[in-house]
Amino acid sequence: MLPIAHIASALVVNRVAGLHTGMAPAVAGALLPDAIDKTLAWVLGVVPAARHAGHTPVAVAAFGLAGSALMGKRWGAAFASAYATHLVGDLWRHGHVPWLMPFKRYDVLGERWEVGYDRSTLLLEAIGLATIVVLARQPADSQSP
Repeated sequence: MLPIAHIASALVVNRVAGLHTGMAPAVAGALLPDAIDKTLAWVLGVVPAARHAGHTPVAVAAFGLAGSALMGKRWGAAFASAYATHLVGDLWRHGHVPWLMPFKRYDVLGERWEVGYDRSTLLLEAIGLATIVVLARQPADSQSP
């Protein structure tokens, strides 16, 4: 999944779960796993894969608790929900998520930085963009999806 679809799916999940607290926690939670792991793998070269420690339930819990402590429980829950939604979204097109890290060792080769622009991915991004536009136009106190 590309960033727009990650953001859109996080916004939808937060709306459905009744965690709508504005777009900030959904956008931050949807983008943070890649910001962490892709930077560590592709820029700094300190982890072997672009889906590593930032793509785990342990990271969801840690960042969700940090968000709750810093921004309040509802914001932290919305952030954690968006973060977890990112991990599920990474299963798109047979993706891999190291669900049991650090409790299980994963032998993962580094992935090349390559974005696939096939029809299904572009369609998903277009639907995601339309979803973001629709949800952004609804007031923050609106609970309708």
